[in-house]
Amino acid sequence: MHRAHWVFSILSTDMRVSDTLAVVASLQFGLAGPLDCHSYALRGPGGLVLIDAGAGTHTHQILKNVAADMPMGSVAALILTHAHMDHCGGAAAIREETGCVVIAPQPSKPIIEVGDEEASGLRKAREQGVYPSETHLASCKIDAAVIDGEVFSAAGLEFKAFHVRGHSPDAFCYFTRALGSPWLFSGDVVFYGGVLGVINADGSGMEGYRADLHKLSGLGIEGLFPGHGLFTLRGGQRHIDSALRQIESGFLGRQIGQEPL
Repeated sequence: MHRAHWVFSILSTDMRVSDTLAVVASLQFGLAGPLDCHSYALRGPGGLVLIDAGAGTHTHQILKNVAADMPMGSVAALILTHAHMDHCGGAAAIREETGCVVIAPQPSKPIIEVGDEEASGLRKAREQGVYPSETHLASCKIDAAVIDGEVFSAAGLEFKAFHVRGHSPDAFCYFTRALGSPWLFSGDVVFYGGVLGVINADGSGMEGYRADLHKLSGLGIEGLFPGHGLFTLRGGQRHIDSALRQIESGFLGRQIGQEPL
């Protein structure tokens, strides 16, 4: 994926998907920092919900993008999908700047609260050249830790949490309803086209997918919003179903890093 020595231009561009959703960080789209996952801003009746925090290198730009794309709203909650740096590295700064509550998977809570760079995979990622040597994970208090199947509220929106191992042991997806449709924020679990998030890291592998991906079957997902690459407002379930068919076959399916996202 991205390497520390690459050069990216940093843009502040209107990336509103709808009146209720904007992409406010993304390395692929040139939004905010060059190490950021997709960070989504979702409008609820009680304020804005951010899904994932980026790597923490350009948090100020992320919040500027939020203000530009979602005016008339303040960040009430930050929901994290897992404890990899490109998703959680900016959590502490966002919490400090906005006063929002931070919601994370129960398995991610001890990693993020102590800034555990071994458990988060950051130490190995630095050695691989994914992150510069000066990159560190700032500890962040987790206000609510969610478990598999839990239904919870953030900014007046209802979410359901799904623990789907495979990308990482703590990887979660979040189901909600917006614009009258079922949406899934899938983090790095499953991507557009049914691509799976298996990476060369401890705790990542097909065993987790075989055990857990079935939880995402039959949800009737329309909007599928992964942590990288393309997303869609329509027909999201077919991408999940494609991944499920790969799990059921006797061969390894499409995985991140094998083809462009």
